[in-house]
This record gives sequence, C-alpha cells and structure tokens, in this order.
Amino acid sequence: MPSSSRLGLCFLVQDTYGIFGEIQFQVLLSSSEPIEKYIKKWEGKHCRLPGMKILRRITRGRALGLFSLVDSLWPPVLPVKVPGQSQENEMQVTDHLPPPSFCYILAAHSDQRLTDVDEEEPISDLYFPPAVYNLKEIIQMCNLHWCCSFWAYVVYQRLQETGTTLSSQRQFCLFVTDFSLQSWVEGNPETPKTLPVLVTSSLVIDVEVMEALKSTSPCVIFFKDALCGNGRIICIERTVLSLQKPLLCRAASTDITELTGPVQLDKLDSATQVNSICTVKGTIAGINERTAFSCPTCNRCGSGKIKWHPQNRELLYCCQCCEAIISPVLNNHLEIFLHCQSLPLSTVKVKLLQRTFSSLLESSPTDHGSYGVKSLLGQEVGTLYCYVQSVVRYPASCVGLEEIVLPDTGKTKGMLSASLKYS
Repeated sequence: MPSSSRLGLCFLVQDTYGIFGEIQFQVLLSSSEPIEKYIKKWEGKHCRLPGMKILRRITRGRALGLFSLVDSLWPPVLPVKVPGQSQENEMQVTDHLPPPSFCYILAAHSDQRLTDVDEEEPISDLYFPPAVYNLKEIIQMCNLHWCCSFWAYVVYQRLQETGTTLSSQRQFCLFVTDFSLQSWVEGNPETPKTLPVLVTSSLVIDVEVMEALKSTSPCVIFFKDALCGNGRIICIERTVLSLQKPLLCRAASTDITELTGPVQLDKLDSATQVNSICTVKGTIAGINERTAFSCPTCNRCGSGKIKWHPQNRELLYCCQCCEAIISPVLNNHLEIFLHCQSLPLSTVKVKLLQRTFSSLLESSPTDHGSYGVKSLLGQEVGTLYCYVQSVVRYPASCVGLEEIVLPDTGKTKGMLSASLKYS
C-alpha cells in the first residue's frame, strides 16, 4: 500500500423499520492507519448521515454476498416499526417476517467528520453482533450460502493469479485450522485437518494483518463475515480480517482455543483434493529427468534474477540486490515419483525443495563416493509437507505435489507451536 491511498469503505446500516442500506464513502487512508479505527468508531453505534445520495436499489438475486450478510442479521434484535400505524401499534414482532428482498446502496459525504456519531455512547440495542463458529461447525453448514465468522491459525498461504496476462488479478489462498479440526478423529474424509480460505483481490487488508501474514511465524486471524457456500469459504470486499477481538460476539467465548501440539495435516490418500495441503511419504520410484535442471542464485537474497556483471564478465550480478555475486548458490530443480502405500495404484509426482534434494543426495553416495541423481532410486522419503497442485483420476490416477514449508518450521520441520490465546 502506498503512503496514503483513497479507499472506499462500506457500512451496512438498518433503520427502525428494518430496512437495510449499504453506505459507501471515500476516505484517505494512511499506510500506518489501521482500518480497525473506523470499525471501533462506527460499528454498533447510532449515526446520522446528512446529505446522502441513493445510488440504486439492489435486489436479492443481484448481490449474493450482500444478502448473505443481510440474512445473518435477520430477524432484528428488536421489533421493527410498521409504516402508517399509530405509535401504540407501530411495533411489529419480527419472528415470522420474511428477510428483506432489497437493499439501498447509498453514497455518503467523503468527510466522515460531518457524520454525527457519539463514540462514547454504549453499543446500541439494535446492534446484531456476529456469531462466531469453529471450523468444524462451518464445514457442517458449508453447503448453505451464509456469512460466517471464525478465529483460525494460518498454516500456509499461496498466491494465485486469475484472468489473462493483461488483466490478471492477484488473490491468495490461506490454509487455516483450529482446535476443532486438529482434535477430530483421524480418517474421516469429511472433516479435513485444514481448510482453504480464498482471499479475493477486492478485499482491503489492514496493514497490521498483512504484516502478520508476511511473517515467518504463525499468526491467528479473526475472519468476520466471510462468505461460505458450495463447500468454499471466500473473503470478499465485505469481509474484515483482524488481529483483534471483535466488539461483541454471539458466542459463549470469543477466544480461539489453544492447540495442544504441532499442527497435523491430512495424509495423502484417495480423498485428497486439489488445492489442499497434505503430508506424504514413500519410496522414490523414478526421477523426472525432463524437468530437472540447476541454476545459480544469489547467496544474499536467494533470487534467481541474475545476469553477467556488466563490468566484469567473470562475475554474476543480482538484479534484486543490484550487487555482484561472489559466491553463487546452485539451486537444483528436481521432481521425483514416489510409490506410496496410501495410493499404491497412483503416480505421485513431488517437486522437492532445494534443502530436501540436497539432504537426499548427501545420504545416498554412489559406489565411487560421488553423488548422482540416479542414486536416489529406491530411497525412502520421510514425511513431506506438500501443496496439491493437481489430481487426475482418469484414465490413469496421477497426483502432482509441491513440497512446502510451514510457518516457523526451522529445525522442527513444520511443527507449529500454538501458544497464543486471547483474553
């Protein structure tokens, strides 16, 4: 994010008649200014917005994400007013009222100081706080279209690009878990150990959250109003990611339960899906020689963007560091074929990390004391953490994996110590 940028913030409001409106206005947001500031100022408070402009009246079929959020707030906490009735009979019980079929899209003045909001007043009785679920509960209701809120440990993240080269959009996938998934009985294919959460490019992420995601240490994030449906969890423009506890929640506890041990991933088997993470082990049955290659990288930053030094053709030059490379590091790209007992009739291809490849070579010297790729054949490979790139079941079963590193692995090789708890 630049030093300052103009962003569009949206707030969903409801009046005493039960009518919903989404208010949009522009704010000049500094890179050091958290979005959380606006949430604490506005959410759950009475407000008066002068000079609003009605942009359009949107119906349910044209904004699934918006009305999933509206449905999560229905019925209202208090009875609503009925237009045209007297003061004595104007309140109507909401238990049997159908959810709204439309919502107004409003534009507010760009200067939020003109908005009458008492930041010191208590939370309004009309405020409908989000219900917080654990991930196991969300899986059981994932076929419904609804908005869900949850705490989760971020285990792994992966950047994705969609669209053509000229109009590509960057989005990423967060693989998350919590105590409800980690404590579940192993072997149930309907309850995975981790879940993918797609974060679309339309979501504005707070600076503090982005820094936590960039860290090599594990982080815990509160996902508020993520869209759940068709077996997927998606963070869209109306979702809020936060490191802080929300104002109020309709749950007995808003804390995330500690994990009592290292994070467990699902083992590779016939139920493994594409775009998931798993563990795999087996015997090396072959080497993909067509894709094997070696290339020098920078010993400082690890970048492969290098070229010959413009002033000295005997040295390499790093385009990332903009300095000469004195001691380049050779980066080996190798894909192996594993024979796995969990998938005996499938071809399992794994793209290895450099450190794993080097470790395998060092442990399998040839008869002459040298190291060769073919010496890897027949060697047992211990547990690897992998991202599932592809799954083909017909005409022949084939699984494509890429070895990954989990947060804060270091010497523990992927064991995530979960000791963070909010109070």
